[in-house]
Amino acid sequence: MSAIAQIPYYAGTVGNGKLYGYTSLKARPGQNQQETYTTFQYGLTSHLDAGIDLYTGPDCAYWGTLLRGGLPLSKWFNVGGEVISSFDLNDNFRFFYLTSGLYLNGAITADSRLFWCSNTWWVRYRGGHDTYSNYEYLGYNIPLTQGRSLTPMVGAVHSWQFHDDLQPAAGLYFSFGNYNLYLWSHDLLANHPRFVFGLDFVL
Repeated sequence: MSAIAQIPYYAGTVGNGKLYGYTSLKARPGQNQQETYTTFQYGLTSHLDAGIDLYTGPDCAYWGTLLRGGLPLSKWFNVGGEVISSFDLNDNFRFFYLTSGLYLNGAITADSRLFWCSNTWWVRYRGGHDTYSNYEYLGYNIPLTQGRSLTPMVGAVHSWQFHDDLQPAAGLYFSFGNYNLYLWSHDLLANHPRFVFGLDFVL
């Protein structure tokens, strides 16, 4: 479930010849359960990226390779996807799980400041049960001075089958130049909510 409480992913790709990077720290205050996630993705074309990622958690570490594509169909509806093969660094680099993501987003208002976003995840584990999860967000972009902006978002995280309680989620990111700073969270009704601190960039 490493994908949960990541920053929301949008349908767009980084762009031909550009490099995207993201790194984050995840923690549950009151529990010794820190996680990290880092990815680098390079634009092979205007609509296709290739990259690598690294996830670490309590007593585990996984290195992955990925392909990500996206189609900007309109201002109101865009679709993208990603496939990641992850390998266990503590088990002779054996394949451990395959993550597939479907990313949808679009504007709600004509100025695109109010928008929606949906991410759907299917994770297939070696020798284990598949997991299916989704989150949906509404976001609002607030322009600031010098081309900077602040974007708060609220939404929910849940399994496809709603086997567990729906968990509210919320976050915001601050954009400046080619960088974004993220503060995200979910499991807000749990005893130990999960918080994510992240940074990404495009070069």
